[in-house]
Amino acid sequence: MALTKNSVEETRNQIVAMALETNEGKTALAQAMVEPIKNSLMYQAIGRKLLLVDELPQGVLPRYERDITAKSFVIGKRGAVPTSEIEAEELLVPTFEIAANPVIRYSEVKARRFYIVDRAQIRAKDSLQRQEDTEVFKVINAGTPQDQTINVNGTVQIEQVNLALTLIEEHELIGAKIVVPPARYKDFRGWGPDVYDQATQRDILQTGLYGHLYTADIHLSTMVPKNCVFIMAPAQFVGAMPIRQDITVLPADDTRRLRLGWVVYEELGFAVINDFSLSKILVS
Repeated sequence: MALTKNSVEETRNQIVAMALETNEGKTALAQAMVEPIKNSLMYQAIGRKLLLVDELPQGVLPRYERDITAKSFVIGKRGAVPTSEIEAEELLVPTFEIAANPVIRYSEVKARRFYIVDRAQIRAKDSLQRQEDTEVFKVINAGTPQDQTINVNGTVQIEQVNLALTLIEEHELIGAKIVVPPARYKDFRGWGPDVYDQATQRDILQTGLYGHLYTADIHLSTMVPKNCVFIMAPAQFVGAMPIRQDITVLPADDTRRLRLGWVVYEELGFAVINDFSLSKILVS
């Protein structure tokens, strides 16, 4: 007998319901959530496209060589102001934990209103992605040199983007990324399709790539300050995101509040190693 979509969904829901009745089953579900969340972060989060993702082997320090003529910036702990490093030949990047705690009511599980693991994955992915990108843009903003910041009034013009790319190219680097907030992307759209190559709708939805201008890809992110446009070299020349502990999922039920839950966490760091690789357009 052929399996229908409804029968597959019913079978899957029964398996999940059985797993949620034991601690071993909850742990198995937690482990099953790791790979989808990890793949989603790599596929959608803008921050992981802007810095070099470096998964650290056991016991290896997140240490990177740097040009002593450039400034480097690191975030010491979550929520901290980025600090500048200007003297050492090597940069040691601190790592810290970020976490998400998706929870779901027992009653929703019993009613089977949605697939429980999928919903938890979506919540965890969104939370981790926002936390990562917040720290990424914080260190990028702090790391952009003042003499590579272009101040403009009104709207962003293509000549200003050209100048921002040139400021990076003067340091023998290539401008590879242009990251804009939605409030400034409307300026880009105003230039028309003859000025830059707009990406297909499929690329926009699946990768966050909105188009190409000169040598750079255009990305859109709501985490970028509304008055900023960042122009960047390729990730390996900008900085690093060392990952000490990759995505880990643990059961964390809150029985007093009648909630099923998981703790999803990772330990990682954020650093701009070469400030020559960054420029910025600041709109007043």
